Formats: sequence, C-alpha cells, structure tokens
Amino acid sequence: MDFFDRQEHARRQTRLLLAYFAAAAVVIVVVGYFIFAGLVLPFMKPLPHGPRIHNVILAIGWLAGEMLLHPLYYLKWTWDPRLFTGFAAGSALIIILGSLYKMRQLSAGGPAVAELLGGRRVETDPVEPDEQELRNVVEEMAIASGSPVPETYVLDNERGINAFAAGHTRSDVAIGVTRGCLKLLSRDELQAVIAHEFSHILSGDTRLNMLLMGIAHGVLWPVILGRVLVRGSNRPAEPGEFFLDDDASVLRTPFILAGYILIAVGSIGLPFVRLIKSAICREREWLADAAAVQFTRYPESVAGALKRVGGLLKQGRLDTPHAETASHLYFANSSFAPWFGFLSTHPPLASRIRAIDPAFDGQFAKVISLRPSRSEREQRYEQAVGHVLAVEQAEPDLILQATGSLATEHVRRAAVLRLGLGEAVSTAAHSPDGARAIVYSLLLSNEEATRSGQLELLAQKLDAGACEQVRSLLPEIQSLGREVKLPLIDLALPALRHLEPDDYRRFTRLVQELIEYDSAIDLFEYTLQKILCRHLKPYYEPVPRVSRPRTSLQSLLPECSVLLSALAHIGQEEEAAISAAFQRGASFLAVPEGATQLLTGEARSLAHVNSALDRLAETVPSVRRNILLACAQAAATDGKVLCREAELLRAIAEALDCPVPPFVKALEGEAESP
Repeated sequence: MDFFDRQEHARRQTRLLLAYFAAAAVVIVVVGYFIFAGLVLPFMKPLPHGPRIHNVILAIGWLAGEMLLHPLYYLKWTWDPRLFTGFAAGSALIIILGSLYKMRQLSAGGPAVAELLGGRRVETDPVEPDEQELRNVVEEMAIASGSPVPETYVLDNERGINAFAAGHTRSDVAIGVTRGCLKLLSRDELQAVIAHEFSHILSGDTRLNMLLMGIAHGVLWPVILGRVLVRGSNRPAEPGEFFLDDDASVLRTPFILAGYILIAVGSIGLPFVRLIKSAICREREWLADAAAVQFTRYPESVAGALKRVGGLLKQGRLDTPHAETASHLYFANSSFAPWFGFLSTHPPLASRIRAIDPAFDGQFAKVISLRPSRSEREQRYEQAVGHVLAVEQAEPDLILQATGSLATEHVRRAAVLRLGLGEAVSTAAHSPDGARAIVYSLLLSNEEATRSGQLELLAQKLDAGACEQVRSLLPEIQSLGREVKLPLIDLALPALRHLEPDDYRRFTRLVQELIEYDSAIDLFEYTLQKILCRHLKPYYEPVPRVSRPRTSLQSLLPECSVLLSALAHIGQEEEAAISAAFQRGASFLAVPEGATQLLTGEARSLAHVNSALDRLAETVPSVRRNILLACAQAAATDGKVLCREAELLRAIAEALDCPVPPFVKALEGEAESP
C-alpha cells in the first residue's frame, strides 16, 4: 500500500469512524434511557405492582430486580415517547458539545495533545545528551521522508516505555516520548519507535486519531468528571489501589456519590469507545510495525523495543489522567489490558513481536538498567553508517514509491547529511534567529553585484548582530551542495515556528524582497517559498480548509498541462525531447489522449505553475497520486533528473502535501545555477 493508497484508506476510515460513532451514540442513548427511566418513572407514576416509590434506595432495588427478572415487561413499562425524545435530545447535545469542546481544545494540532499529556517541548539545541539524541533521530527521519521536522516532546513524569504522534497535518504534527522510552532504549530501538510513529504521520493516521480523540471525549467526559469528584483526579485507580484518595473526608461524601453516578452513566459508553478504537487502530499498529522494519531494516531493533516494553514493570502504562482519551495514539498500550482482548487498542505485545521475530518464546527479560550514554551510542551509529551511501536512481516509479515513505538509505543518508553540516550552521538551525539567518543566506545570489545589493537590503532591515550572523554563515552555506539546501530548510522549520507574530511578518516580507531583488524568481527560490508557506503559514495565519475535495481531474486538465509543460521545458532543450517528455507525463494522468496541451512561453511560467498548484491541491489523494506520477514521468523521461527538475518536483509535492525524500539523483556535471 503506497502513500496515496494509505491516504485514501485514512479517508475511508474517517467515514467508518463517523458511522461507528453514530451507531454507538444510538446504542448509548437507548441503554441510558431505560436506566434513566427506571430511576425516574417510579417517582412519576405507580409501579406495575404497587404505588409510587418515594425512596431512592427502594427505587434502585426495584430497578435492578425488574431488569433481571422481567426484562421485557420492564422495557414496555418504562417506554415513554416524550421522555425518550427529551432524554435523547439532551444526551445528543451533551455528546456533541463534549466532542466540540475537545476538538476546539486540540485545534492547535500535535503540540496541544503533547501538552495535554504533560509533555515538555525539547529545545532545538538541548543540553541533555539523551534529548539531543532524540532530536537527532527525529530530524533524520524527517529529512529522510521529505517532511518538516515535527515538534518533539518528552513526558518527564512517565516511567513506562511509550511514544505517540499527533497532529492534523504534517505541518502541525508533534512526536512525544516518555522519559522511560528516552532512558531505557538504545539508539537503534529509539529509532525503531520513532519510525513507527512516522509511519502513522505519513499514512495520515494522526488526523484520524485527532478526530477520534474529540469524539471519544464526547462520550467519556462523564467518566472523567466522575473520577474528579470521587478521587480528586481523573486518573483511574490502578489494581490494588484504594478507589478514594488518601485525603478523602466525610464532607466529600455527596460529591463522591454524584461522581459514582456520573461514572456509571459514562461507563455505558466506555466499551463502545474502546470497541471503536480497537476496530480502527489495531490494523494500523500492525502496519506501522511492518513499516518501522522496512524503514530501519533492523527487525531486531523493532522487536527489541517491544521486548523492552514487555520487560519493564510499568510497561507502556501512563500516569497522565488523559491516558484513556489518547490511548489509541501510543506505540504500546497505555493502560492495563482490558478483560476482553478485542477491546484493546493494540495487538498483544507477544503477537507483535512474533510477527517480527518468529523465534520469540513469549518470555520478557526484566528491564532494570539504562542504556549507554548518548555519545557512545552516537559514535557506534556513525561507525555503522560509514561512508555516504549512493542515492537511488532517478526512476519515476522509485520517486512515487518514496512518497510518504522511508527507506534505510534515506535514513542513513539523512544521518550523514546532518552530521556533515558545519557546527555553525547546525547550531544556527536550532534557534529562531539562526534559522532566519540561514534562510537569508540561502537566498543570496552567487553573482557578486546582486549579492552586494541583497546584503545592503539586509543591513537596512536587520540589526548589526543579525547581519553579522548572515555574513558569518554565508561561506559555509554557499559551499553546501544543492541537494543539502532543501533538507536544511526542513531542519530550520521548528525554530522558525517559534517566531513572534510580528517577527514572522517581518521575516516573510524580507524573504519576499530578497527573492524579488533581481526581478526574477528561480526554481530554488520558488521551492523555498513554497515550503515556508506550507509549513509556517498555518502557525500564524488562519488557513481555510477545503470542504469538498475534487475527486476528478476532468475540470483540472489545464492546470495539469501547466505543470507538465513546465517540467518538460526545464528538463529538455530539443523540441522533440520536450514534446516526448510532456506526452509521457500526460499518458499517466488516466485521461483521454489529447485532453492536455503542451504550453509554451508565459503560459508555463512559475506564476501560472503557482496558480495551477493552488487548484490541484484541492483534490483527493488518489488524484494527487496521478498528478505526482505524471510529473515524475515527465521529469525522468530521459532517465535522469536535473537539480532544477528535482526542485520543481519538491515544490509540486509540497503544494500537494506529499512528503518526498530530497535525494533524487541529479545529472552529473550540471551547471550549478543559483
């Protein structure tokens, strides 16, 4: 299943989730009504065998007896259409409001989930070695997949081994790991866990998980409120733990009784929520494990991480009171396994391990010691990486297969790329001021006259310290190969997300002025601008969502003609070769022959490309897949992809929200145009 199929699968699962939720809500309302009616009606009308009941304890006793001894008669006696209508309307309103509240709370994306779970954001240049290792692993995975580096969080108070990924889009995603995960796993095992989470990100699972969190809260909030009233905290009691807090007093008795009523009411929906999570999530955990093995090519590291979860006393269990709400997000079960295995959000640990290591005997070795220091693990990893691996050949099918995926070569090359950056550039990429200086340096021209004018512009707009930082980074930035520059932007994005709104606006205006200084926009500048817009704009400006994605290319064929014409012209010089490249790309659009037209002159300019991409971005994943495949075919018609073709492909992929690894092989000896 490739990237586009996974995206379509996620869309289908979203519809399935809504259908499950609607069915569960109906069952919850019906069951809740008959319990509610049994408690209320005895005070409103005579009982079948006697007068009204004016004692709550007698009413509850009668309710339990009738439900067990005379269920059909009880259902008939408690049925009241007007009471049911009022109860159903009230229950539906409560569920909807609870869901909308949680969805609004999580509207900021993955960071909101991480903070809800007690996460602490890892600084872009952390002091602690283990946190630096975590950032290195996350950055390598992001670069290897062609995605912006997600925000990284550590759950300091969690001793279990677990991790999660959450977010609505690739631009607002966050990855979090527990302190136990950070301290008890080797680098290879940590990389396997992060690869597992990146699989969820690339498959579009995180968006579905965010929706599931909101929906689940609408059903579960009475349980959460009830726990607060009973225990003073919404954390569930662990086995063997007293159901009340130690400081519970007699004065809290009314609140405790009210809490138990809320827990009883909310517990009606708990099995349904867990059943929905199980139906949606278990298959995806199998796929994510398989993807982690594929990404790392170290099955023993994936199995090893799972074995360490099983060998730890706390396993993957979390202390956060929101563990149940977010239980479907995690690498492993975040709470005690339910009595019925089919209600678990994750497959059994032993089964997951045997799928990777068939020789596993089901016995978990006790985990009691921490792993070696970060510097020792980093040194071993660098020795294992060895020399820079060759990038893959520029074949269209390989480009498409790499979309939304990772390969061992991508990860290893990302590690070498990151480690190959100079200390000054690497340090600058992890601070907002340094990240801005990197972007400014990347936009400075190789032509002396133009570069001098751009530096004068920077001197007018920036303070002396910022200008000096740009000048100090410039020699190292200009010495980088073109294949390194786009990944460097991905590396700098997390720091740029922490700009103040006014600083962000000044930054984007200055970027635009630097690009337009020479009255021309080249492909690298256009791609850089597209990446910044795609992954920074949602943090600072409201971005309208597409309510109805286009499901057909028929009305978008002029836009497809613009893209294919641009790619054909920048990659070929002879008219015959240009026409052949265009026709090859058009043949993969699955439209009638002659429906697209090769454009020339201004009709295929970057301005028209930009307008075309804005419309094509409103399509469903299956349509975007055909577009990207057609573009890859047009670029690689002659069996090679030039740097400028690779840059335009990356810009197209960014606009279509398709993560493409930036390791397309370029033509040897191509002129290094700016």
